[in-house]
Amino acid sequence: MQPERSHLVSGAETTRAPRPGFAGPRRIEANDPRADGRRRVVLLARDRVVIARSVAGVFMHIAMAPNSFSGVVLRLSAMRDNVFHYEIRLAHRDPDLSVTLQEADDDSEIQADWRLWAKFLGVPALVEREGGRAEPDSAHMGAVALADTLARRRGRTISARRPRFLVRRKTGRADPGRASFAGAREIFPGSGAKENR
Repeated sequence: MQPERSHLVSGAETTRAPRPGFAGPRRIEANDPRADGRRRVVLLARDRVVIARSVAGVFMHIAMAPNSFSGVVLRLSAMRDNVFHYEIRLAHRDPDLSVTLQEADDDSEIQADWRLWAKFLGVPALVEREGGRAEPDSAHMGAVALADTLARRRGRTISARRPRFLVRRKTGRADPGRASFAGAREIFPGSGAKENR
């Protein structure tokens, strides 16, 4: 499958996040100040991130799993002409391996793309706070998102032991006034014990 090509990420030119249902790899040509020709090619797929660049005449091909990155970071990069400028980065502990995925001025569109990139790569969506510190957008415990606990429903302790339809029904009780059939005569003779002949 051919990777979907995108533009060089610099200035006003942007790449788009993969749309839901898109499973193919994305190819990004990004600026790299240390690379020959000041550019590198990044191939992004659901199962791998490949960075290809040439430094001092030596070609490097670095392949990593997406979970080796800390997450997709949304950051406010600058303010130009009273307009905020946003950047989406695939952040790594080593800044040379971090990848700028997208830049834009429209905050509603960039937020949607930021979440799509995080979902596509299977990494957390992070927001850069003051001081350059990246934090999760919402509370997480491992890979599980935390939320407020739900209010208890009436009869929750009973329903934990019995199915819901049985919770509404009353349990049976022995009726003390019920008749006993201890001395009753058999209706069908011979249906009880067999006679010895």
